[in-house]
Amino acid sequence: MLDKFRKIDKQYVLSDSSVNEYGFRLLTEGYQLEAFQKNPIGYYMHRREDGVVLKWEDLEIVDDKIWGSPVINLSNERGQQTCDEVENGFLNAVSVGHIVVLEYSTEPELMLPGQTGPTITKWYNKECSLVDIPGNCNALTQLYDAQENEINLANFTNHTVIANLIKQDIVAAICDELNLSGADDTSVLHAIKGIGMKISKSGELEAENKNLLDDKILLQQELSELRSQHIQYEVAALLDAALEGRKITRELKEKLSADYANNPEGLQSLLSAMPAYISIVENLRNTEREKAEMQWGWDDFEEQDPSGRKLKELKANHPERYKEIFKNKFEAELKS
Repeated sequence: MLDKFRKIDKQYVLSDSSVNEYGFRLLTEGYQLEAFQKNPIGYYMHRREDGVVLKWEDLEIVDDKIWGSPVINLSNERGQQTCDEVENGFLNAVSVGHIVVLEYSTEPELMLPGQTGPTITKWYNKECSLVDIPGNCNALTQLYDAQENEINLANFTNHTVIANLIKQDIVAAICDELNLSGADDTSVLHAIKGIGMKISKSGELEAENKNLLDDKILLQQELSELRSQHIQYEVAALLDAALEGRKITRELKEKLSADYANNPEGLQSLLSAMPAYISIVENLRNTEREKAEMQWGWDDFEEQDPSGRKLKELKANHPERYKEIFKNKFEAELKS
């Protein structure tokens, strides 16, 4: 009996903790290896509609990298071609897909240079595909929570960018007060500690100490105001994104702004669980439009949608109809 699978004598790096091309990163130390090992499947280029092309064996975490070896499914019609491309050195990259986010952080301390999105601190993937280019757009741009709800990466990015801007504002305010323009965080911290040491020295330069105490109070007030602004910016950004995404109305936005004025984390959790609103009229229009599009021929799709997006959706969701219009279009041309 012919072999139905072939294990490739080669190890791939499935993921590491570096910043990916979408601005966020997946911490290897937070990877839930056991969750993926329960069903370690993969596709070619994340194309689930083409069936399972491989599974992963010898999965392990070594030196901040997740390693594994692919076993190719030769029963899949693309299995032998995939196997040949791997063994001949044409498929040298992999990409984790359907990433489930269990915990994340937007703390600046966890961010690396060039990072604009969150740090995913606890996660696992439901598949890992062989790809021609790592970081394929079908793999990393979509995240999911533990309940399989899609997570809007734009909310993460806005939250992180605002946090960085506020952090810069705080440092700038301190530098202005201490005449430390251009100083880094460490220098500012040392300067503040130096003020504290001077204040604690009783009997030394009483007049100067009084001035330093006044400066300290002023700095504390400014820092308090900046922190308050930070929270206001976070809440406003979250609500603007939710309104744009049609998760809330303008009336609900005003109420949430008041109820969560000092609780951006709670607001983030609430909005993440809220689906986008689609009216009954829109649903009916969408249904009628889909019915009409199901009657289109190949030329209709090319004329109405030059980008080709609708043809791709038809192939993914209605493969038999796609084959029918493909046959009608190109077999007729060949005969002529």
